[in-house]
Amino acid sequence: MIYRKSFSKNKKRPKSNLKRQRHNSLNKSAIKPTNKSKNIHNNLSVNTQKPLTVRYILFVLSFTAIVLMGIYYKSILIYWQQTYHSDLLHSDSLTATESTTEQQEEVISEDETNQQNIAALENNTPIQSNDVALAANEEQKPKLTVEKTDVIKEDSKNQLEVNEVNKVENSQQPIADKSIQPLTATPIDSQNLTTEQHAVTLTEVSDVPLIDHPVPIVLTEHDKVFFAGDSLMQGVAPYVKKMLFKQYKIESLDLSKQSTGLAYPSAFDWPKTIEDNLVTDPTIKLLVIFLGPNDPWDFPVKGYVKYAKFKSDLWEEQYRLRIETILNSARAHNVQVLWLAAPCMRKPKLNEGMIYLNILYKSELEKNKQHFLTTNNLLGCTYEKFNNFIETDKEKIKVRVDDGIHFTPTGQKILAKAIMEKITFKE
Repeated sequence: MIYRKSFSKNKKRPKSNLKRQRHNSLNKSAIKPTNKSKNIHNNLSVNTQKPLTVRYILFVLSFTAIVLMGIYYKSILIYWQQTYHSDLLHSDSLTATESTTEQQEEVISEDETNQQNIAALENNTPIQSNDVALAANEEQKPKLTVEKTDVIKEDSKNQLEVNEVNKVENSQQPIADKSIQPLTATPIDSQNLTTEQHAVTLTEVSDVPLIDHPVPIVLTEHDKVFFAGDSLMQGVAPYVKKMLFKQYKIESLDLSKQSTGLAYPSAFDWPKTIEDNLVTDPTIKLLVIFLGPNDPWDFPVKGYVKYAKFKSDLWEEQYRLRIETILNSARAHNVQVLWLAAPCMRKPKLNEGMIYLNILYKSELEKNKQHFLTTNNLLGCTYEKFNNFIETDKEKIKVRVDDGIHFTPTGQKILAKAIMEKITFKE
């Protein structure tokens, strides 16, 4: 048997064919694009547009925040000026500008009464309020000018006419007549004033007698002292509180709070706070108040769109009513009041504001027969000249800090001792 060997010739494939076959196999294994893949691609293209919408939302939110800040810018300015004593609300954009004639009348009246008021405060004598000064200056003016307001009651109009007749009659009397009395420096009673009456009510004050001196402050061991005020009182009250308990075993209540006053009851309402505490604690027999630097600003009045301008008739009327509310609460609960005068300040504008506020404080306290304690003589300064030191023959004692408003510990102790001297202890 013959075996035939069969030989298979292994043909070598060229490299180019191998590459082509490998490429074909890869193409076969690749997934062909379907409708789902096309939809995913479309969705991705749509999602790429979403960042534009997010940017738009962020822009809207930022714009809304700016608008809200603009709405409350007045509140921010009010807080700033109360805290840092910056007169930011006296700009033309926030307060209504008055006419040239009104500004000239205010400057004339302030110049004529400024020296008299400063001398009265320094000498602790009865002062002359703005309404009294206006009545005194009316005789020198050729015509009577009354501020026009939106709402004036018929009673106030009739009162003005009666006052005019009285002035004419008094001017015609001879000088030697004893019935004519000089214009005294007693304040006008503002109890009959309401928020609807904004005109200057000129009344005859020549027949108003001077008030008697207030009753001395007498406390016992079972009585309590209530301290109310701003940052000025925060430094003085702790020393008085310690002295009262150490010497007489008298307890105290200190609710003084910085950046507070009577101008903005929406921020802190002192009349209501005082009334609530006097009702709660009947052992309180003395109320000590120290306010001023946070109040000489324009403030809003309920029922009026524009702010009441500082030193205006409406401003003074509302501020006097707040002082009177405190004094009425004290009288209703048989509590005596010791009100400390706002001292001189380094900034001229703030210093002028303290002079004006002290006129209101002192006149209201005199009407209610309460105690008013001057402070400039204790601190070695005057409203004409500010001084940080008390000068003696031996040395200079620093009583005011560098901000020109607050006191050093030494100045606080001096005021505390002056308050203690006003108090008489009865066993």
